[in-house]
Amino acid sequence: MTWHTTHVILLHMSPFSRSLMTRNSIYDRSPGFYDPERRAPKSNAIVIAVFCFLMGGAFWYSLDTTLTEMTQRDCNAGIQKACDSLK
Repeated sequence: MTWHTTHVILLHMSPFSRSLMTRNSIYDRSPGFYDPERRAPKSNAIVIAVFCFLMGGAFWYSLDTTLTEMTQRDCNAGIQKACDSLK
């Protein structure tokens, strides 16, 4: 494909598709982006701990609410053990 053909194809694409097709360097990131290679080990540990805490909390909340809703539906369907466990 010649340069002209590629240029014409890129002009007819949406801006998002065009951004995916152009060559981007990994160093074109914004300076405020988290870069673990340039941070102190203590700040990396804090970021990892906060990430694990948030993911664990999200997992626990989703599991707890899903099981509670399932038990509530079973109780509404007339299963006595489900009603007893909700008390």
